[in-house]
Amino acid sequence: MAIKLLASALAAAIALTAPPAATAADQAPLSLSLLRGGSVAADPAVSGDRVYIPTGRVIATWSYADPDAPIRVATSAPADGPINGLARRGDYLYASWRGYDGSAGVATWSLADPDHPELIDQTEDYLDAEDKMLQGLAIANDHLYLFDNNYGVFVSDLADPAAPAFAATTITSAGQYSKITGSGNSIFATGRNWFGNTVLDVFDASAPELPVLAASNAVDGLDNFSLTAEPGFVLGAGNQLTLYDLNATGQLTKRGWLDIPAAFIGVHAGDYAYTFGYGQGLDVWNIADIDAPTASGHVELDVFSARRAVRAGNTLLVPTETDLLQAIDVSAPQQPQRVSTSWLPGGGAKDIAIHGGRVVLLQPNYGLTVNDAQTLAPTARFEANLPKSLEQRSFEEVAMSGDIAWLAAWGYGLIGVDLSDPAAPTQVGSVEFPFAAVLDVAGQYAYVAKWTNGGLLGVADISDPAAPTLVWQGGLSNQPYALKVDGSHAYIAESSESGTAGDGGLRVYDLANPAAPIEVAHLNDDCGNGYDLAIDGGVSLLYLACGSGVQVIDIADPDAPAVVGRYDTGDDDQYTHVALRGDRAWFADTEGLHELDIADPTQPTRVKLTPTGHQGVQRLAALDDGRLFALGGNTGVHVFAPGDDTGPDATELENKVPVGGLSGNAGEELLFSIEVPAGAAMLNILSYGGSGDVSLLAKRGGVPTPGDADARSNRTGNSETIRIAHPAAGTYYIKVTGVKAFSRLMLQARY
Repeated sequence: MAIKLLASALAAAIALTAPPAATAADQAPLSLSLLRGGSVAADPAVSGDRVYIPTGRVIATWSYADPDAPIRVATSAPADGPINGLARRGDYLYASWRGYDGSAGVATWSLADPDHPELIDQTEDYLDAEDKMLQGLAIANDHLYLFDNNYGVFVSDLADPAAPAFAATTITSAGQYSKITGSGNSIFATGRNWFGNTVLDVFDASAPELPVLAASNAVDGLDNFSLTAEPGFVLGAGNQLTLYDLNATGQLTKRGWLDIPAAFIGVHAGDYAYTFGYGQGLDVWNIADIDAPTASGHVELDVFSARRAVRAGNTLLVPTETDLLQAIDVSAPQQPQRVSTSWLPGGGAKDIAIHGGRVVLLQPNYGLTVNDAQTLAPTARFEANLPKSLEQRSFEEVAMSGDIAWLAAWGYGLIGVDLSDPAAPTQVGSVEFPFAAVLDVAGQYAYVAKWTNGGLLGVADISDPAAPTLVWQGGLSNQPYALKVDGSHAYIAESSESGTAGDGGLRVYDLANPAAPIEVAHLNDDCGNGYDLAIDGGVSLLYLACGSGVQVIDIADPDAPAVVGRYDTGDDDQYTHVALRGDRAWFADTEGLHELDIADPTQPTRVKLTPTGHQGVQRLAALDDGRLFALGGNTGVHVFAPGDDTGPDATELENKVPVGGLSGNAGEELLFSIEVPAGAAMLNILSYGGSGDVSLLAKRGGVPTPGDADARSNRTGNSETIRIAHPAAGTYYIKVTGVKAFSRLMLQARY
């Protein structure tokens, strides 16, 4: 009864103190408007001078017509999950993806317009199971093969290349592969096994519907971190450069080798090999004599953390885990030369801040980027002065204090970055606090906590950014997942490591003396692990992200916090997150982004669920401009923007019924829509007749733009055609744009 009375009083107080807000019916939910970045977990695909780079859930198209000045020309619509395999066959791209929730599938893009891959098909139907673990895919003998660690190999004959349909093969188990490639009738699959060895499995696809494991090889995993296979030859890279013969049955024979600076990957170019990725630069080796390789040189080139590479003619393209895309001229293989360096927008961002109208993205392996607020195009890049070690460059959180961005680096502590000149971020000061994991700043203090090698909460005086000092630290009994300061108190979302009533959920510290926190309260009211929190200080409410949803906690008396509202998903997820703004809150788990109406915070109500790649996110941030950023790390930076329940102002088309008499000036746009039901085999959109010159754009669920469309047609004249195979059900918007003035145009859509 006491909690009910408190909740009633709370709702009344909010009604009296909060400004009038839109009701749930008036406030449209957010929609995904932009997706950039994510991990490059598969080799890029090459078609002429076009390079298709899988970043997170999308394909970024780069033009290397001029290798000295490559251009990112488009970013595709997203696959349902983060891409871990990519292959091209003719005018189609195929990508495999895998989530953390046992889901996996295949996405297909058409390359009819090579600059703008069009997503035309997605399927998870290769297998009906709840614990799929797709490792990647490959094309061999004109067939598409999927490799699932739990269930084996599946094949599609690609009779309909726009909609592959898979069948199980007799291979019922597959390894933990990190790279799968096809060549002729052979498939090479490499990775690591449970014993720490590096493996190369060779599959024979001569009988394409009945592939067989022809050979399984294992080599020392310290000598060779990776193996790069091609017909007849395998290059090993690690603490050794190792050269192998690969016979017709797929068996390895070790030939020459030598000890080298550690490298993640090796690449073969004529009589030379390149090794790189683990440390600094690129090493060149002469392998003309396969039994006696020799050192041939070293190139000072930033390829740190690179694990993949692809050839595009005489250009070797190397994407790194520090978001760089290096283009290296190998036309003279003994003297490789860098020809350009590009940035991959978004990166694997883990946290976000706003400074001077720009978006600051914390990048996990090097520091931060300063980005255009709307496009996320990077305008400046900061790399911390830390050793070339991914562990020491594991950045976890960022918090702003004036012009200074404070970064929590897991391998070091706190690092201050001066953004007063946003074009040239500079490091100004640092504090050692190894394994720093969570961070917030308030006034002249930074509050930081960690768990590895013993839990600690620390306070650093940052009044002089050039000389910050650690002034206090105290022990923690459980892992901190989030830390926020509000007013005179600090709040920590923590794990329930020991499983007792005294841990997990929410912990509160009094900051009456900000340099000496005092614990004053703990609350775990069926939360279990607390993973994140957000605070509405104006009404003294804290939203705590638990494994099963969100708890709304009254913190009017921080010494006695109490749960007054709940949103339960019925699941028990990990690493959930929460953000809020006004009468809306957002909760993220592996199912996706749950948008909640919190006009009555005692009864949060879900108004929308948007999938975010089946892997959850690493941070949610609700910006003052109405957007929400969901930073997925591997899956990329998802930007959600306000929508409109009524939809765009578009003229509705009826199936197979043409609309005539359309006219307009050059640059004028006409918008149409059509509802496509489930199960349609093809959506055809045609314009014809009359005079002038128009272009067509189409997009499901939103107004298409030149940079964001599912399909397009831009021929000379008025005769334009768009075909979308197996369209997903929903509203498709069609934009007619006058390239020149046009009149008496006919438009028709049919499915």
